[in-house]
Amino acid sequence: MGLFDDEKGGRPSFASPFIPAAAPRAELSVPGYSFKGNQRLWSNRLPCYIVCKQFPPLNCAEVLAVNPVRLLFSVVLLAVFIVPAQAQKEDWQPITQHDLEMKQVPGNPGADAVQLYYADFIDDQEQTEFFYVRIKVLNEKGKSHADVELVVPPEGSISGLKARTIQPDGRITEFTGKPFQKTVIKARGVKVLAKAFTMPEVNVGSIIEYKYKVGWPWIITDNYWTIQHELYTVKESFRMKPYSGGLEGFESGYQVATLYSHMPNNIKPVEKSGGYELEVESMPAFESEGYMPPEEDLKPQMRFFYVGPASSTPDKFWQEAGRKWNDEAERFIGNRKEISQAAAQAIGNETDPGQKLRKLYARAQQIRNLSYERERTEQEQKKEKLKLNQNAGDVLARGAGYRDDITRLFVALARSAGFEASIVRISDRKNKFFDKGLLSMRQLDGEIAVVNQAGNDIYLDPGTKFCPYGYLRWTRTSTMGIKLNKKGGVFVTAPAAGYDKAMTRRSAAMALDADGNLTGTVTVKFEGGDALEHRLDELNADDAGRKKDLEDELQGWLPTGAIIKMTQGEGWETSDGPLTVAFSVDMPGYASAAGKRFLLPTYLFQARQMDAFKHVDRKFPVYFPYAFAEVDRVDIKVPDGYTLENIPQAQTARLSYAAYQNLAQFDGKQLITQRILQVNGIFFKLDLYPEVKDFFGKVQAGDEQQAVLIGGGVNAQKSN
Repeated sequence: MGLFDDEKGGRPSFASPFIPAAAPRAELSVPGYSFKGNQRLWSNRLPCYIVCKQFPPLNCAEVLAVNPVRLLFSVVLLAVFIVPAQAQKEDWQPITQHDLEMKQVPGNPGADAVQLYYADFIDDQEQTEFFYVRIKVLNEKGKSHADVELVVPPEGSISGLKARTIQPDGRITEFTGKPFQKTVIKARGVKVLAKAFTMPEVNVGSIIEYKYKVGWPWIITDNYWTIQHELYTVKESFRMKPYSGGLEGFESGYQVATLYSHMPNNIKPVEKSGGYELEVESMPAFESEGYMPPEEDLKPQMRFFYVGPASSTPDKFWQEAGRKWNDEAERFIGNRKEISQAAAQAIGNETDPGQKLRKLYARAQQIRNLSYERERTEQEQKKEKLKLNQNAGDVLARGAGYRDDITRLFVALARSAGFEASIVRISDRKNKFFDKGLLSMRQLDGEIAVVNQAGNDIYLDPGTKFCPYGYLRWTRTSTMGIKLNKKGGVFVTAPAAGYDKAMTRRSAAMALDADGNLTGTVTVKFEGGDALEHRLDELNADDAGRKKDLEDELQGWLPTGAIIKMTQGEGWETSDGPLTVAFSVDMPGYASAAGKRFLLPTYLFQARQMDAFKHVDRKFPVYFPYAFAEVDRVDIKVPDGYTLENIPQAQTARLSYAAYQNLAQFDGKQLITQRILQVNGIFFKLDLYPEVKDFFGKVQAGDEQQAVLIGGGVNAQKSN
């Protein structure tokens, strides 16, 4: 029974379960163009092709507040034919006297650092992007900027890194080390890798600067300039040199479209030498908030798109896109004898329709999923006999395919067994939110399946490795897609996932000694979506990396100073069942002495979401990647001769979309605590912030309650 399963059978409604549509946008796209991730391995027909970066959404109301049809005529277009070479200054910039003398940030004298210079030079002709950063450390806190993290793009690589430190007296120390890979963001369902390194000899007054290139070999991306950063920026330089050769998907020609997002009125780029240039001075710092929508959606940006000459209204655009996607998918799915035989073999003697479908799903997931393996060279592809699948029969025969191949195979199997099954072309809300008025086919960049069983549509994601039957990965929930048919298809919204689809169950068997130290074991069971995300996060990690990641995660739930060692992990290689991880835990000074009494924190685990509620007011909505639940039980054996003088009262907090409850009991030997937190929403608009903040304030107050132990001689020292 959950907190929401009350006597009325009540269940919380989602708080803003669907991501709100953004304001009208001005991207153009080419009807009929479609990109599949695996084409890069074999496509040599043209010298380059398009792959879309996982951009966050745009909000362009302040730029183009018109209807989508007029948007097609409102963007700035630049015809691309032969583009002259554009010089891009990539040498170290001279150090000015102003740089050396600057002591504080205008309007913010307490700032720890200032960005003296920032450059972003895009060269699509060379498929590279050059970055240059110069930062001055203004106080002791600012020395943290010596630790540099360069986000590694999933489709690109970093090269040509140079870095140095300039002291106030002008002395220069070059960085000569090698960057190492680091996870810079790891939250619910989000993992970002970076190349990290530490600048040498950084002191107050030092200037640190580094430059590097991101390479996109044989790839042309949708590019953008980000104008605002985490630090106040004195000067910025931007360049963009378009591509001039042939692009796959644009055989009838293309242009470059530019789009402004949140740009101040006084900042305008100029066209120069066939490209664009922009100089900016005195840009204030961007102030982020915990658990907010993607930052790139909210910063001033200028974006560049390659677009075809054709355009349409949104309805016609998506109808035509759906027809082309459907034709491609249906040719792939086909109606083949070997698929029918495989379906019959998978089902066996099963007669229940639901169980039949589960068996077909399991059969599809037996296919080796190449989307979750490292990229291979052309020579490795030949050696392993990896070829591009042309149809579902190829996937079955070869036993390998990419995620969309596997999804289409599942649909083929389901149809062979008599089910009504379709492909849904779906969007991904991890970094951007779908907007029907944005005419870009790249918004719908993945495929899932929908099967009608007994009049109900069941959405399934066989193409995501380890995704359990009946689940969608969180990035595909509460978002729009097109259910394909021969007329193009109809828009559908993938169902939201409730808190029961992503549960973390934690149990602890602990013992408190007479010095106030707490030791014991913690077992964590990740279920559903939580298990899926952990399996995918650690898919390519070695044992040591996996162990460290999980120990760090547990550390985030416990008081500072806990000594943690992972001892066991089970359930890594399956789609069904929980992922179970065990730890040994030692927490010195967990209880603090007060005369002959111990003050003992009652609830071992703490809410992880409090960073979202540090301020009285927020500028941005609260955004959790997915709904979730935490269910905890902790047994703490008290030292001999001690008894509980005070037990905290049970606490309960409830909203229509969230609930919290805790309970503490003492049986004479053990303090037994139980705690439940359920959040059934993902996107909380600003008008809900006071309500949500108050709820999590009650959660924090409940988690921080203390029990009082009294007994024999107390040797514990005050701690915590």
